[in-house]
Amino acid sequence: MITKINKQQRLVVVANRLPFTLKHDNDEWRVEHSTGGLVTAMEPLLKNSDGIWIGWPGDSDNLDDPQRLKLLDDRGRLEGCFAVDLSPEVSYGFYEGYSNQTLWPLFHQFPSLLKFTPEYWHAYVEANRCFRDMILEHLQPDDLIWIHDYQLMLLPQMLREAAPAASIGFFLHTPFPSSSIFRLLPRREEMLQGLLGADYIAFHTYIYQQNFRNSVLRILGLESRMDSVKFGARAVQLDALPIGIAPDQFTDILAHDEETKDQLNRLKQRFPNRRILLGVDRLDYTKGIPERLRTYRRLLTENPDLRGQIVLIQVAVPSREDIPMYKELRHEVDELIGQIDGEFSTPDWTPIVYIRRNIPRPALVALYAAADLAWITPLADGLNLVAKEYVACQKGRAGALVLSEFAGAASEMGEAFLVNPYDDERTAEIIKSALSQSDDERREKMAALHKRVVHNNVFKWSERFLTGLCEAATARIENISNKPQALPVAEIVAAYRKSTKRHLLLDYDGTLVCFSKRPQDAVPTSDLSPLLTRLAADPSNSVAIVSGRSCADLERWLGDIEGLWLAAEHGAIIRSPVTMAWETFRENYSDEWKERVRPILEHFVDRTPGSLIEVKEFALVWHYRMADPVFGAWLANELVSTLEQLLAETELRALHGNKIVEVKPVWVNKGEVLKRLAHVAPEPDFLLAAGDDRTDEDLFACMPEDAWSMHIGDQDSRARFCLGNPKDLRQLLGRFIETNVC
Repeated sequence: MITKINKQQRLVVVANRLPFTLKHDNDEWRVEHSTGGLVTAMEPLLKNSDGIWIGWPGDSDNLDDPQRLKLLDDRGRLEGCFAVDLSPEVSYGFYEGYSNQTLWPLFHQFPSLLKFTPEYWHAYVEANRCFRDMILEHLQPDDLIWIHDYQLMLLPQMLREAAPAASIGFFLHTPFPSSSIFRLLPRREEMLQGLLGADYIAFHTYIYQQNFRNSVLRILGLESRMDSVKFGARAVQLDALPIGIAPDQFTDILAHDEETKDQLNRLKQRFPNRRILLGVDRLDYTKGIPERLRTYRRLLTENPDLRGQIVLIQVAVPSREDIPMYKELRHEVDELIGQIDGEFSTPDWTPIVYIRRNIPRPALVALYAAADLAWITPLADGLNLVAKEYVACQKGRAGALVLSEFAGAASEMGEAFLVNPYDDERTAEIIKSALSQSDDERREKMAALHKRVVHNNVFKWSERFLTGLCEAATARIENISNKPQALPVAEIVAAYRKSTKRHLLLDYDGTLVCFSKRPQDAVPTSDLSPLLTRLAADPSNSVAIVSGRSCADLERWLGDIEGLWLAAEHGAIIRSPVTMAWETFRENYSDEWKERVRPILEHFVDRTPGSLIEVKEFALVWHYRMADPVFGAWLANELVSTLEQLLAETELRALHGNKIVEVKPVWVNKGEVLKRLAHVAPEPDFLLAAGDDRTDEDLFACMPEDAWSMHIGDQDSRARFCLGNPKDLRQLLGRFIETNVC
């Protein structure tokens, strides 16, 4: 199955490596083609869309060698493969350094092995920039950009900044760790922001997706839904898509390749009446090879009847051998195998057959078909395609799949024998149980696994990803068209200059000043009071601070500014600059309701460390800005639900705002302030309202269509325009003053 891409859309695959690697031996350059699952999935898609592949050729020596350059040029013209050349210093810091000594151990939950240096980080940033520049050099309108894996996590945002309209997808092939692990990462904020430049981010499992959401919340403070997270003006779509294999590439070899058939027959002849246990891994500390060997020793020690009846064939493909911890792993594995073979071997039986090299596919397929049990027990793994390759080669056979519960594949392979590889005692028991099951029992489980592996193949995976990317990019375009427009600063300044009677209604928290964890800490910035003083002093202006704050707060911070209207508690109480007295909209108001509501809020304070209650004249507010963000948001929803039932037959409502839940009467409404100003001041020819929260939407809804309604931030709003942050608004007010002086 090949995904149908719109004729105008070209696929741009971006991965750390090209589908081939350059090798320099004996003064000659040669090309080694890759045969991995990613290449298998991408090649038909690229051919179908006349797409291109951008990546690193894997060799940073002799970058200007004419023979090397010609090889790369030929690949670019003939195959659409374009190389990102990196200097030796950058390539080492980028790949062996930050990618594989910082990100790799952390993402696989080995934080004690994490190594970070500023040089590694700077090389990682520079390499991602080089990838960005190569993409921009070849980018065409309507391209679909598919970025792969942890080496390029900064790239989506770098591209977004350079090409805002680009359609960008990212797939992470490793696990995404829990937020408690991810927060250990140096430069964690930049990494999350880098990913959020994409339109669409997909992971192997929902657990990884949830871990990402938790990290975004705890580190960046961005709340999310199950399938999306808001980042600025965009909604980044999230998905869980476990990658598959191309089953036919294995079953066809098994059925038709004579070399494979010969290999299979030789295995049967070599191990007659013995059951083959098979491990196939890269020689990486995440794969759990030492743990497997220790479990195998326990299995033989506690089950003497299995000695001579089983053999473990362990294939370990060398990996990253220049990194010290990989050298140490190799020595540990060699030593363990020597110990086990020395302890249990007999003249006609060796417990372990160890193959420390890459083996050709025919030999691998023969091993898959011959193995009675595949022992696949990584300590952490994004997915693990070996498990699926084994199942593909077991059609009609009675093999058993023993799979680590910490492999991403475990989430979709429930018929496997799932184990905790750290628990060697229990794992040994499960392996013995798997070998003891009848052929019919194992065959039934394998048939279910085989059906799923064939159905959820790599082509269906790529089709689902590209469909998700297209939908996310389309949603971004449609969403932007429905958003408040960016404020035309020059236009609003010109309108202010021409006007003769102006009303300015300004929210406080999140609008004129940034939020603080404690309400009492959100004091005016040093430039705010002078700005408001000069604006209010202009006889053409009526300036009102329309805030959810209490009278006491507004009096303390802004009460000395002459000519300034103050509207506290969302407009429930107003102080005129003429009378300087606070007046309410409702006479004979009773706050007896607080006695019923406050105990509920106090209960939630008891349950939520870091939360607090703010008591106002017309409202009660539960603040959870200092609480754990996940727990606080969850309890806030529970609190709103509880209060809605309690307040259903009253004039009170519970409103979930920015890290708060506020209970107040429904008639407390910022829109009423606009009506009040209209009664006491002539109709303005310049009307501006600025706010950032749900309560400001009531004010925006009351404003004429041609008024300057302004939402601070990038969220959905009824306002006509949006402005970035409180500092931007204060700068705009400063321009009003400068204009007026001139």
